[in-house]
Amino acid sequence: MFQLAHTIDEIPKSDDWIYEIKEDGERIKAIKKGDRVELWNRDRKTNRHRFEKSNVYPEVTEDLMIQIHDFVIDGEVNCSDRTKGLDMFNRRALLSDQFKIRIMRDVIPVKFRVFDILEINGKDVTDVPLILRKSILDSFIEETENIEIVKYWFSDNVDELWDLVEKFKLEGIMAKRKVSPYVTNRTYSWLKIKNIKETVVNIINYKETSGQGSHGGLITDRCDVALTTEQLRREYFAKKPTKARLRYYGVYPSGKLRNPVLLELIR
Repeated sequence: MFQLAHTIDEIPKSDDWIYEIKEDGERIKAIKKGDRVELWNRDRKTNRHRFEKSNVYPEVTEDLMIQIHDFVIDGEVNCSDRTKGLDMFNRRALLSDQFKIRIMRDVIPVKFRVFDILEINGKDVTDVPLILRKSILDSFIEETENIEIVKYWFSDNVDELWDLVEKFKLEGIMAKRKVSPYVTNRTYSWLKIKNIKETVVNIINYKETSGQGSHGGLITDRCDVALTTEQLRREYFAKKPTKARLRYYGVYPSGKLRNPVLLELIR
């Protein structure tokens, strides 16, 4: 299981916290024992290991195999080029055919960005304070072309970090308590602050089906957005709106809005 964060609206600012860029990708726990490497992702409903994906990300597996030490580490696999975004990454992450994976590893290379360590050479370090686990991670894991150790900021320059998030339209940041242990549940020792924006889009059409519910959805000039209740569906047909105000959590390289949520229908 994985440690998870609660979502809040404002960055907690004190010397009790460190801060990291929140990455778009696939959460992975990597286990290395001898010459064997396993990459496990997370079932979002149960928070348990779901699929072993060492064959999906062979460049990551190969670079972990050459590491000197045995370990269990936690991080996010995503595009080596962060500007490619989650939509491009999913083209790679969903592959299972080995021939296609061999081709796509050169077209869409990925990187394992590691932010925590749970075990080193058979010794459990989950009870060690986070700031010391970061030192262990730096000391025992070697960065490679496909393995990167996530850097962290302190409270005195967290505003600079947030400026980077906004400049490059990233998902947000993580705030983590320096003294926190690693626990396999959702905890307020890890906090997620999303880069939330609002905008008004033009409605092009209505569609009967939506991936987020059975009440239909809207096709707009920036994205598709679900009508999450029957009341919203009825309001759409009653108002015949031409615009909608949305909340969203970033912009894909294609220009489409990421994770849009309908706030208001505008006639």
